Amino acid sequence: VDEVRMRVVAAGINRPDLLQKKGLYPPPIGASSRLGLEASGIVEKIGSNVKTIKEGDSVCGLTPGGAYAEAVVLPASHCLPIPKGLNFFEAASLPEMFMTAWVNLFEHGHLMSGEKVLIHGGSSGIGTAAIQLAKWRKSQVFCSVRNQEKSNFCKDLGADETIIYSSMDFEEEIARLTDSLGVNLILDMVGGDYISKNLNSLTHKGRLVQI
Repeated sequence: VDEVRMRVVAAGINRPDLLQKKGLYPPPIGASSRLGLEASGIVEKIGSNVKTIKEGDSVCGLTPGGAYAEAVVLPASHCLPIPKGLNFFEAASLPEMFMTAWVNLFEHGHLMSGEKVLIHGGSSGIGTAAIQLAKWRKSQVFCSVRNQEKSNFCKDLGADETIIYSSMDFEEEIARLTDSLGVNLILDMVGGDYISKNLNSLTHKGRLVQI
């Protein structure tokens, strides 16, 4: 009743798809065994409770698997109108990265204009989306990367400072770059040994969001 059926025009490819193809990332219980976490297309049918989308709308959306098909069913709340100026193929690459980055930066992390944010894995899919969204919010962006090539890429996207973790200690670098005050928000997809270093890199009332 809260779902829509989309006729798929294009589907995105994400790291979980590649890992699942290798047998390293089983789909969650109840999810489709068919690959595909995001797609764009045309709404063919809507559930009885759906009020914000109508049949015939062009949308992109985050799917519970199964986007590599002619049609896929997904929650209406996971659909977005295709942004002006983007075609179906470009829009299919938006939901997984940008929805994840938006939720974690703004809904969980409460990132505000003028605050400082550290994004680990800045050149990853979620990292690249997070850099652009954080700069749109007029925040100061730091990110950790593996090498100089990825550093240059992140700076081209808008990152103010990059930390090459293979040769630098990010905790020490954040202390240096912020005059030991720390950052307001950290977006982390690594965990493990990073957790204590993340906590040490936060300012007073800073937030750590773990994906």
